[in-house]
Amino acid sequence: MKNYDFQEKHYQISDPIENYFECITSCDVGDGRCISRCVEILKRNDN
Repeated sequence: MKNYDFQEKHYQISDPIENYFECITSCDVGDGRCISRCVEILKRNDN
């Protein structure tokens, strides 16, 4: 999975925390932009 595929996929998981962990596991450890994007996704789902 590419770093940015998570945002394009529509996971059927309703738990935002679970979505966050799915997202960060798709990121490269050194890719701060990908991890930041996962945090942003989590923040949007929290609303």
